[in-house]
Amino acid sequence: MTTVDVTMPTRARNMLASEWIKLRSVRSTYLVLLFAAAAAVGIGYLVAHADATHWATMTAAKKAAFDPVSDSFAGLGLTQLAFGALGVLVISSEYGTGLIRTTFAAAPQRRAVIAAKAAVVGVVTLLAGELIAFATFFTGQWALAAQHLNVTLAHPGALRGVLAAGFYLAVMAWVGLGLGAVIRHTAGAITVMTAVVFLLPTIIHALPAPWDTRIGRLTLDGGAQQMIAQHPHAGYFSAGPSSLVVATYAVAAIASAALVITHRDA
Repeated sequence: MTTVDVTMPTRARNMLASEWIKLRSVRSTYLVLLFAAAAAVGIGYLVAHADATHWATMTAAKKAAFDPVSDSFAGLGLTQLAFGALGVLVISSEYGTGLIRTTFAAAPQRRAVIAAKAAVVGVVTLLAGELIAFATFFTGQWALAAQHLNVTLAHPGALRGVLAAGFYLAVMAWVGLGLGAVIRHTAGAITVMTAVVFLLPTIIHALPAPWDTRIGRLTLDGGAQQMIAQHPHAGYFSAGPSSLVVATYAVAAIASAALVITHRDA
């Protein structure tokens, strides 16, 4: 009994260390995170700067609907795709190279492997996501300050929106990890992820009212927009329930991976 108590934590630490070495030893990790940061900060600044420049010519309706927090995160579309792709690569690359057989031989408990990958990916992407989110927010507000449209983190909903943006990027990595484990093919998993994040909301938005809103608020993209926005749109869930919707996608993806991976060959 004592042996088991000592061995299990040791195995867990070894698995976490192994996954951390895998993640940080490949160049793609750094390239993807660099691209994600550049897209978020760069596009966010350009959009905020353009809105500040054209503020005087905007209609009253657009000015009333203007959200300085969401405006800063205009580049989140490419960034979320990059984080999702990183999650996919964490496991699909092992299937592609055959390294997954070695991984499972060293750690026969496959669900433990998924748990270790999810833990390491979650910590890394959450930290990176929050850093990118804060950098994006401050850069966007700097651009909006030209027309005194900027807000600070002390404004209602601002800090919550920034933290939610970083959390959402981690969720995208978890979703990518889950899809990569289920599909076992990099291009296929990224294609499905892109369809879920971009194509599905477009189709739902084309539905007649009120179904576009009722279904749209349950999508990953719809939930993310509402939890990041300073003022969520009418008809959608508020920030709290929207966060639960987004988190559900991550839980479902990892749970599906854990279920599927134990019922098939490597």
